[in-house]
Amino acid sequence: MSSRLPRSLALAGFLATLPSLGGAQEDPAYTLRPGDRITVEVFTAAGQKVDVVAGERILDRSGDVYLPYVGTIHAAGLDQTSIRETLVTAYSGFYSEPVVNVKVELRISVTGAVPKPGQYFMDPTATLLDALSAAGGVNPEYAVVGNQIASDPRKVQLVRGGERTLLNFHPIEITQETLLMRIQSGDWLNVPAENRTAVREQVLFWGSVLSFMTSIAGLVVLIITR
Repeated sequence: MSSRLPRSLALAGFLATLPSLGGAQEDPAYTLRPGDRITVEVFTAAGQKVDVVAGERILDRSGDVYLPYVGTIHAAGLDQTSIRETLVTAYSGFYSEPVVNVKVELRISVTGAVPKPGQYFMDPTATLLDALSAAGGVNPEYAVVGNQIASDPRKVQLVRGGERTLLNFHPIEITQETLLMRIQSGDWLNVPAENRTAVREQVLFWGSVLSFMTSIAGLVVLIITR
């Protein structure tokens, strides 16, 4: 059964600062696909790091990565454990009892009315909320500063595997299921701008004008009374 968050949570701070809930459930089954990233470290049995192997590598269109000494490895379709075991076997031909560390990051995209739209590489345990937070969270109208665009958190679109799903990230209405949704490789989150009516725009405009005039009037009174 879904649960709801307290009304006192502010949307901007909620999305930007809420800790990851990834540890709340077991890791789902996932596999790498082209565009994802792995970070590899190889150590000899004596603990010496093989610097020429260390580094980040992105799977190419075929799902392959190239590693020194062992050549091309097909990583698409593998998870972190499977890649590590594959590399241990491969580097055992060059080093005795090599120790291999592999970090896997899935590629996702966040676009629309967020402060930092773009592509992100994230741990498979990350949630969709983590992805929005990485992009700066959403901008409710009351939190908009400068030329930022107000967001509509109730209509965040998730495109996954060619299918489109509408998700509600408003803090008053968000469900536990949405909170715990893990990212998947290739996810695309799009946050739409809030739809404003002409009347609403006029109210906001004249409100800002009134605020400006009040500030000017206060300054004039201060100068006269000096």
